[in-house]
Amino acid sequence: MSDQGDVQQPRLTEPSRWARTRQWIRREGRFVADTIHPDSSNLTRGRRIAAWGVLHVKGLTLFLLGALGAVIITQCTAEDSARTDDHAEDAINAEKGYIHASIRPKPNDSYEIPFSTYFPQKLTPHQLDRFKSGEFDSGLAVKGGTSVAHWSRGSDYGSGQVYFVDLVSDSSSMITVTGVNATDIKCRKSKMLAGVDTPSPGDNLIKAVAFKLQGQKGPVSALIDDFGDPNWGKLFFDHNTITLGGGADAQTLGVLGIAEPGSSCTWDMEAKFTTDDGQQHRAQINSKPLISEGGPGKGVGQYIEIDPSIVVRWKCDHGDLEDPQLCRKPS
Repeated sequence: MSDQGDVQQPRLTEPSRWARTRQWIRREGRFVADTIHPDSSNLTRGRRIAAWGVLHVKGLTLFLLGALGAVIITQCTAEDSARTDDHAEDAINAEKGYIHASIRPKPNDSYEIPFSTYFPQKLTPHQLDRFKSGEFDSGLAVKGGTSVAHWSRGSDYGSGQVYFVDLVSDSSSMITVTGVNATDIKCRKSKMLAGVDTPSPGDNLIKAVAFKLQGQKGPVSALIDDFGDPNWGKLFFDHNTITLGGGADAQTLGVLGIAEPGSSCTWDMEAKFTTDDGQQHRAQINSKPLISEGGPGKGVGQYIEIDPSIVVRWKCDHGDLEDPQLCRKPS
């Protein structure tokens, strides 16, 4: 017999699958939110939603900055790759014979006056006397002398060894040289201790191009170094062209790198040229660094100046010169 006084217990119903899913999302979402942003545990629902929004904005900002950085890095990498490809192409062009050069230094005993000879050691009193008497007219009788040509324009002054550069192209088609530059210039203090200057009222006979190696940034363009040229001292390729290839003969340039007094410089030489398809190229044309000697600085070491007339008189008196006009003694 049933107990009429018993209270009927309510029947429990299982939550639906969707309800269980929502409960799980809320529970796990709450856990994730508290883990990422612990301070949000005591916030209201609205403030938690706001915090969630700020978090996502920060994440989106970082993503966009990362994407922008990736684009910049990709662009820089592409530019570096293009430059590398350009240099590789230039090397291939040089190997193909588009342009190359034979470079030889001017012999020390072939300099025309005015010029100087520098020495890495001080001259002895006996050597000084022989210079002053006219017996030594070029300084080459002293071992280790380096003869140089002078260059000056306004307040700019310097000197350096002269090189003869034969530009050649084995290309069957014509190429046009559009520039010759001095590159990779490195200068240091000169080690020269003495200088013998052989002046003359005449013109410097050094021809063709000169490079002012100091006081400029980057590659240095060639200047006209022919005193007989009305454009002397101006940019060489603004007034001249050099065409090679197609069976054309080699073109020879006299090249002078100008180092300031007290300095000694090494440098490379680069040619820029255009092929008949309109493509522009460049190539280093020296196999080892060129040298430019500026000699002792002002007030440093010994300095001797030779009077050319005394040299002529010494040669006449000692039978080394038999020119009646030059050796005629003044009455």
